[in-house]
Amino acid sequence: MPKKSNDIANEVWGQLYARAAKAEDAAIVDANYNPADDDARARAALKSAGWSDEHIDQRFEIHRQREASAPVTSPGVNPFVESQLKQLCDDVEEVMDRLKMDSHAKVARGVEPRAWASASKINVITTDESIVTVSAFLFRFCGLIARAFTRTLHLNPYIWEHKDFSEKTVHEYFQTSPELFRYWLQIYMSFALTGTHINVPYKPATPSEVLVFEHIARAMEIFVIAHEYGHHHHAHGKGLGSDPQAEEFEADQFALKISGAVKQFPPMLENPYLKSGAGGVVMLLALDTLRDVQRLFGNASETTLDTHPDVLARIERFDSVALLEPREFARLNGFRLAAQRVMGSVHSILLPAIAAISKDKLRSLAEHHSSGSAPP
Repeated sequence: MPKKSNDIANEVWGQLYARAAKAEDAAIVDANYNPADDDARARAALKSAGWSDEHIDQRFEIHRQREASAPVTSPGVNPFVESQLKQLCDDVEEVMDRLKMDSHAKVARGVEPRAWASASKINVITTDESIVTVSAFLFRFCGLIARAFTRTLHLNPYIWEHKDFSEKTVHEYFQTSPELFRYWLQIYMSFALTGTHINVPYKPATPSEVLVFEHIARAMEIFVIAHEYGHHHHAHGKGLGSDPQAEEFEADQFALKISGAVKQFPPMLENPYLKSGAGGVVMLLALDTLRDVQRLFGNASETTLDTHPDVLARIERFDSVALLEPREFARLNGFRLAAQRVMGSVHSILLPAIAAISKDKLRSLAEHHSSGSAPP
């Protein structure tokens, strides 16, 4: 691994973060926060999901150790987010080392103290250094989507790749699973209105769900982090005549390459959502749906839409994994096809349901959440 040469980027990030942390709505952990109540609720939820006391204790100990060893790039943010970002960046950089890429030596990392689910690459002017950042709630969003996706997939694991697939059938499944529909609705409504998971109940993965859930969440997270490293590696955003949409496609291809080579957890057990690019499909479509829900509330940001290509056009180019794994293409393509159908079905069900709410009610909800008031 090349020695880091990102001192200027780290200094710039320190200045940017210090200013952002002073904002009235900065996502900073309250110094007086006592996690005891949240821990008790989490233990009860895990117990209800079927986990043993021993497993729950192990989970809490791992969480405690990760928080204790977390770096401090962004003082005051949730240390677990810092720890998660470090692990993901380390995993991406390990692959880059194996592929003889040393550009990551000039990357600094940081957590933006703000709501929403996003990642970005910040150029450090007059240098070839960059800063890869995530918002404070990105990984929460990935985890929630991964849980809801797993449960939707398990409605009937055989229909998603079937040649006779129809969204009508999926709609019928959702009609018999109102709790799952409500869970999806809570996720998107909460993030559209607050940029956080505050209005989403904690429903941990059960023992039968956990492997698929963890595979999907990791695949989503690796893709989004590797995508930002791709922007840095290819020096995107630094040329006056650059094509932003072409740069997005190139960063996607970089992320697919990294995803196909990143180390597996647990070891020796393949994560097909990584190798196939299905994690990227879930991530892109989840964010696209979130933007559409925000538009319904009248608070969507259009800043990224001018530079990002159509999501389906991006996903069509994921067929490049056939060049990386030609013998496995049919099998890997099935995971991407299922991912696209799950997320497309969720979009086709949720958007009309939210749009059916009166405009006055949508406006009222948005206004009360933005003002911090309790809705009527």
